[in-house]
Amino acid sequence: MVRFRHANWEEATDFMAHCTTKWAVFLLSLKALIETGTGQPFPDDIHIDHS
Repeated sequence: MVRFRHANWEEATDFMAHCTTKWAVFLLSLKALIETGTGQPFPDDIHIDHS
């Protein structure tokens, strides 16, 4: 079980949305690592365009 909290944002911003999505990418990579033995860590992870 993995439990974490990303808190204390003073306001909702585009960067907060980017960080939230990158957590999802990280967790997908961790899941793949556990299930297949190969994850997709940075810099080969899923690119998130936050512009």
